Amino acid sequence: MKKQLHIIFLVLFSSASLLSNAQNYYNNTYHFGYYNQPTAIVTDSLENIYVCGWFEDENHLNQRAFVFKTDNQGQELWRIIIDTPSKYYALCLTHTGGVALAGSKDNNCFLNLLDSQNGTQRWSHEETETDDFWFGSVNEFYDGESYKLQTVKSKTGIYPIWYYLYNPDNGHYINDVKDINNMYGSFYTSATLSPDKIWTAGISLGGSGLVMYNNFGDGDGALWSFSAPHIAGVDNYTDHQGVVVIASGSVPGDRFINLLVMDLDNHNVFGSDFIAINPGSVITGSGVLGYNKILVTGTIDDELALWFIDHNLVLTKEKIIATEKPREGVDVVGLPSSDMVIMGTEQVNDDGSNDVFLMRLNSNGALFNNENKITHEITLFPNPVRDEIFIKTTTTDLQNTKVLIVNSMGKTVKAIKNINRSVSMDNLPTGLYIAVVYSNNKLLFRQKLIKQ
Repeated sequence: MKKQLHIIFLVLFSSASLLSNAQNYYNNTYHFGYYNQPTAIVTDSLENIYVCGWFEDENHLNQRAFVFKTDNQGQELWRIIIDTPSKYYALCLTHTGGVALAGSKDNNCFLNLLDSQNGTQRWSHEETETDDFWFGSVNEFYDGESYKLQTVKSKTGIYPIWYYLYNPDNGHYINDVKDINNMYGSFYTSATLSPDKIWTAGISLGGSGLVMYNNFGDGDGALWSFSAPHIAGVDNYTDHQGVVVIASGSVPGDRFINLLVMDLDNHNVFGSDFIAINPGSVITGSGVLGYNKILVTGTIDDELALWFIDHNLVLTKEKIIATEKPREGVDVVGLPSSDMVIMGTEQVNDDGSNDVFLMRLNSNGALFNNENKITHEITLFPNPVRDEIFIKTTTTDLQNTKVLIVNSMGKTVKAIKNINRSVSMDNLPTGLYIAVVYSNNKLLFRQKLIKQ
């Protein structure tokens, strides 16, 4: 049963050309309500940005779904707010120039399609009497004959894994498939990895990560389960492989990023060892820059942060981004120009009220191309080592430095303050280690180390 959709519609015009090829770095905030919860971000070939989520009042009540679009300079072009109880959890762009949005409205599963140019609604569909379910994902795929929208039901609790197919042209229901397996949590991130494969991921009971894929017909689905306190995202690793970005670690204690890669055809799985990161890290979202970099965002000691992982699944940079007000990264998306946009929330008052922010950075995570860079010459020797190693630098401006020695299981086995000194390895067993150097909680140096 469909219901009338009450929306507030606002179009904002920008004097800047949408077709400008100039790289325009920006750092903007967008206000909707007292508390804002952005959930998803996508981009198009012109590097326009689309963000959805919801906001609520100072009592954490009266949730209202929102979606907005900016141009490649961060200038807002239009926004839509649903003026009844609602939330948007996911969005995707369709082959006809639409923006498909999935979520809930009046505690029912809700799906609608907007025109990406001006935000006008093309169609909407609301499932009634759905027992507090919401649509937690939406993706378009081509099955060889026609385009379809796939969306997965989600809720808090135990429920059968259940997905629906709709016609993206008119919103007509095609069919739904209820899996024999149950979910013990909620699905919240997804991606179309190939024309016939969608990955939808979430966290189940007991910190178990779950990815479902090949979800286009009765009996075609498959499940992939693994240990994962939090899944930051799923994305393409290559044309024929997908990657799951996992955040793990105890609180308090060591923190790690783990990456699992699966071949889309034969389902072979491989991945990185646990990548040790700053103990004050909180991982939230991830994205990719082509097939060259995996980007991860979150916070380090309550400051906005980025992690850069290369195609060999090796962490190459851990970066704190200084901001005037406290910020939390929610997600990050790579652009065709090899820039990136971080989406998240910026704290406005001490009570936690916030705005949405978008920050466009270059491929190195800098707001400007001419950002001052300091080269830190750090050397480690000997390698391989028997008794002790020496870590030295010619740079004199490093402060609050520390060295971590991490074993092959991702556990920190030594932590030493300051560099330009020797580090004893005598009491460590033979094997492979990683030496990591931080200055003011910023990753400066990382090198594999063999203990003989």
